[in-house]
Amino acid sequence: MEGFEPLIQGCLKNDRKSQERLYKQLYVPLFCLCRRFFANDHEAIESVNDGMLRVFENISAYRPEKGKFFNWVYTIVRNTAIDKFKNRVASYGQSDPMIGLEDTEADVSYHPLSSLDGKDLYLLLDRLPPATRVICNLFYLEGYSIKEIASQLSISDGTVKWHLSESRQRLKSIVKRHFNE
Repeated sequence: MEGFEPLIQGCLKNDRKSQERLYKQLYVPLFCLCRRFFANDHEAIESVNDGMLRVFENISAYRPEKGKFFNWVYTIVRNTAIDKFKNRVASYGQSDPMIGLEDTEADVSYHPLSSLDGKDLYLLLDRLPPATRVICNLFYLEGYSIKEIASQLSISDGTVKWHLSESRQRLKSIVKRHFNE
């Protein structure tokens, strides 16, 4: 998927056709990323669009010696989705299930998403509450640690652990039923 150099050069010149071609080339994987954070396509598309706008605004900051262009874009779009989620949580205030949970221990050895394909993954993630969905995605699919998730979402480690436990409880029975038929 690399080979973005001509498009990057066009985007640096604010060339709309280069921006459009880059957007179209990256849309599917970025949509799939954002869809894991949100239960509906509209929010996922909005996150992709907002993230790509950030990419276009900051494309001059990309440094090839620091990593691949796709990884740079992926990180920006993922962080945009996380920010969108955090802003939604902030608008709900204290009624959100992430706020005020006691620190709890969680067994993180069971990985409920390990044997699923893409279609199944979205169906299962759609069954989780929004906060649990985001934390499950960041931990199991993005590989963030509990401390990294807590820091990024401005919540306690215990709250992250609670959501991971909640996701495993909800998904374990569904996965067993789905794969043991």
